[in-house]
Amino acid sequence: MLTELGRRDAALYLIAGTLGSFGVGIAAFYLNFVYRGLGLSDLAIGALAACQALGVVAGALPAARFARRHPRRTSLLVGGTVTGAGLVGIVLLDAFPTLALSAALVGGGGILVSASGAALLADASRGSGRVRLFGQQVALGTAAVFLASVAAGALAAPVAGLLGLAPGDVRAVRALVALGAGLAALSGLPVLLLRPAAIPRAVQSAPVRRGLLVRFLAVEVAFGLGAGSFLPFVNLFFADRFGVPFAALGIVLGTLAVAGSLGALAHGRLVVPRLGSLRGMVVTEAASLPFALAAAFAPLPLAVTLLAARALLMYGSSATLNAYTLSSFTPAERAGASATLSIGYYAAFAAGSLVSGTVRTALGDAGWTANLATLALGYGLAAVLQLRLFRAHTPAGDAGGVIFRAAPDSTA
Repeated sequence: MLTELGRRDAALYLIAGTLGSFGVGIAAFYLNFVYRGLGLSDLAIGALAACQALGVVAGALPAARFARRHPRRTSLLVGGTVTGAGLVGIVLLDAFPTLALSAALVGGGGILVSASGAALLADASRGSGRVRLFGQQVALGTAAVFLASVAAGALAAPVAGLLGLAPGDVRAVRALVALGAGLAALSGLPVLLLRPAAIPRAVQSAPVRRGLLVRFLAVEVAFGLGAGSFLPFVNLFFADRFGVPFAALGIVLGTLAVAGSLGALAHGRLVVPRLGSLRGMVVTEAASLPFALAAAFAPLPLAVTLLAARALLMYGSSATLNAYTLSSFTPAERAGASATLSIGYYAAFAAGSLVSGTVRTALGDAGWTANLATLALGYGLAAVLQLRLFRAHTPAGDAGGVIFRAAPDSTA
């Protein structure tokens, strides 16, 4: 259920998040093509994806401290501003070091927005309502990405024509990134309407149970390694392996986003009530693995179908995992736990991205097959770890208040 106090703020944040996802989705659609247009290699593009992830790693703890001491509204506005500064750098700058710094700013601002928004939604909900609320967040975000992907692909030709450039010209592509960043800035309007509620002092210095945290951290590292090996480059996968043009690429990526949106809605409403959170996550994660592996060898239409099925299963599991994790920590612990888990996930994500670019540089087209195999390996390991480490765990963070002591499921 939603608490009455948080219902309005949760709705405003979901609106802001959807607007932000739409604008950032347009910008993200073209980031790799900006790098490609500047003549960067697969290794360099992988390194820039790693820099964005490392920006999350570097910004996670400062973001958690900031979020613990300032109203959610302030944290969201500051995070959005930092993200916007990074996108401006990508639009205006050419040198690799400045692009790396800009990518890191995108990641650093994003983690502040993500940590603050997740805490806001968790504080606004309880029990099964939290699973559904996080599912709605993922569904709205992926629906926005669908619209952004279709719009981004459709805008390539008219924007380039308006500028008197070819659609693939790096200047036209950068203009599209700038357009996306400008649209994302509109998400600040509903954020301004959030209550500027102060964060309780007990939250500002909350410790986190280390034993419980380490178990979640192992799962996040496995997921991060798998995700970083392929997901930042899915647009290049279709463009390089199959020669998909921008307009059609928007439809392809939009299809994957719609599948993820449906999965996020269905998991909390259909899977979790029947299997429970843990088994529901493990079953859908395991079921997604054959689709990822088969997509490595499939022709274009089948590859789209297979990756859409993978997204359907994994996005639903992702929303449930967010709710399951935050429900395992008390409200006062959540900011610190979220920051630490983000560090683990994105450090592994950065390593996966860098290795991914290195593998494609060495193997060419066969590198995509290796990338998808690594994705499946990381996600399979995460599912095994979840089953082994949490089979006797029952999330009870909402009942924990702000009293800290070793819990039965913790080695702290």
